[in-house]
Amino acid sequence: MADSAQPIIWQAMFYVLGVVGLFAIGALPLRAYMLIRDSRSASQPTWRTALLLVAALAAAALAIPFLLKVATCLLGYHCSANAAGGWINSAFIGAIYACFEIVAFAIRRVGGRSVAA
Repeated sequence: MADSAQPIIWQAMFYVLGVVGLFAIGALPLRAYMLIRDSRSASQPTWRTALLLVAALAAAALAIPFLLKVATCLLGYHCSANAAGGWINSAFIGAIYACFEIVAFAIRRVGGRSVAA
């Protein structure tokens, strides 16, 4: 029973992270902008703004190669042996976005702001 459920769980995880990755393509720049703008306008120390900027730039730099692979898949070029290649690349973008949100939450929590923007 456990052996038959494990591939289904892995497949579901990749599809969920893939959907999050497709969402993150537009959400990552917008969310980074909103967090940095709120951090600057709330008269918080500049180290929090700098950390948010570094986290956003790191997330963008990590996501760019996967984004280019997703774009080539969507344009009809060969990206892998089957459709899973596009979903896997999108899932990596989703994982990067989830890590960015966790880091941004931790920075804001340490800064004393527990309410999300």
